[in-house]
Amino acid sequence: MGIHASDRHTVMSRTRGFTLIELLIVMVILSILAVIVTGTFASSTRRGRDTRRKNDLRAVASALEGYYNDKGYYPTSVNGVMHGCSTNDSLDCSWGGKFDDKNGTLYMVLIPKDPIETQKYYYAVASYRGGLPDSYRLYAHLENTLDAGDGVLQNGYAGTNCGASGTLLCTYAISSSNTTVQ
Repeated sequence: MGIHASDRHTVMSRTRGFTLIELLIVMVILSILAVIVTGTFASSTRRGRDTRRKNDLRAVASALEGYYNDKGYYPTSVNGVMHGCSTNDSLDCSWGGKFDDKNGTLYMVLIPKDPIETQKYYYAVASYRGGLPDSYRLYAHLENTLDAGDGVLQNGYAGTNCGASGTLLCTYAISSSNTTVQ
């Protein structure tokens, strides 16, 4: 009672490989997994850049407090950039440049730039006392639209521009301790 020769051919042909449907199912499952992994990676990257933005603004705020302790006022603001750097205290402190004064006091070796080239940070004087800047606000545009932390305004802060070209409202802000974020 052995297997007849024609039956042996049928058994062998069934064990040679996968059917087209089985291959399609495997490809669909792998595609779904690839989409999930890619989405998770992109989301993590955005959150990482947003964390960097928040840390950058805190570092600039610390340098501004040192400047204030030395001079009794904060740098002025010109189009979202600190004004009052270099040898005569009259140059803009560019994002990505150094933050120093005419006495050679170095407050930051490198003022951080936004991690994305199409975005920038924004600095604004919030109030004046005796004609000198008495408070400030620092702004950034966060990529994570679900962030609801302190200083986050989903629709953006009016009058700010965190876009390197064009207008992009800033959505995150911190301020000097003597003012509030608005």
